[in-house]
Amino acid sequence: MTDQSLKTILFDLDGTLVDSFPGIRASFIHTLEVMGWDIPSEERINRIPGPPMEQTLQSLGMSPELAKEGLQIYLDRYGETGWENSTEFPGMRDLLVRLKDEGFRLCTATSKGEYFAEKVLRRYDMFDLFEFMGAAEENGPRRDKASVIRHVIDSVKLTDGDPRLRNVLMIGDRSHDIEGSAHFGIDCVAVTWGYGTPEEWATARYTVTDAEELERIIHDWV
Repeated sequence: MTDQSLKTILFDLDGTLVDSFPGIRASFIHTLEVMGWDIPSEERINRIPGPPMEQTLQSLGMSPELAKEGLQIYLDRYGETGWENSTEFPGMRDLLVRLKDEGFRLCTATSKGEYFAEKVLRRYDMFDLFEFMGAAEENGPRRDKASVIRHVIDSVKLTDGDPRLRNVLMIGDRSHDIEGSAHFGIDCVAVTWGYGTPEEWATARYTVTDAEELERIIHDWV
């Protein structure tokens, strides 16, 4: 196996490490009820984890200003009860421990805001396994996945054109992970236990169905 000292793995959070959908769903519905907005179908609700919440609200017909108001209602509710309503996906923490012990550099690249990302990671004893926590800003321009990945690349001193970018791998469950990493020429592994669809996963270089298969892919990638 080649030297892993420069091998960097970026992990999405919601839908990849943690099943946070119950809390996201409840907070989303609460937001729409407070705003007097129609509740969409369950099929549509199942697609809300992944993109920034204000984008989701705008996709329902809200203006940017109204979506910003909705985002604050959502964050308030999620902070009260939503963030705790989640579970760790089987085998993922143990996988992180093994990868860290093997010398991989682990970072998150999540569209979840920094405050809640840290709370969730600490809740499941994952926070200290990451060299760097890349996350979105609750109130700032860093919101979409490409911006988060750019933040991680800059923070761990990987730059455009640097051949070390070939030693970066993204793990995620939605098209936003696949497209965001592709923007930088980074391969992506799509995990099927998250919130994506077969159509989304088909655009990733790799697709895996459990943590054991993901571990094999990572070692083959090395």
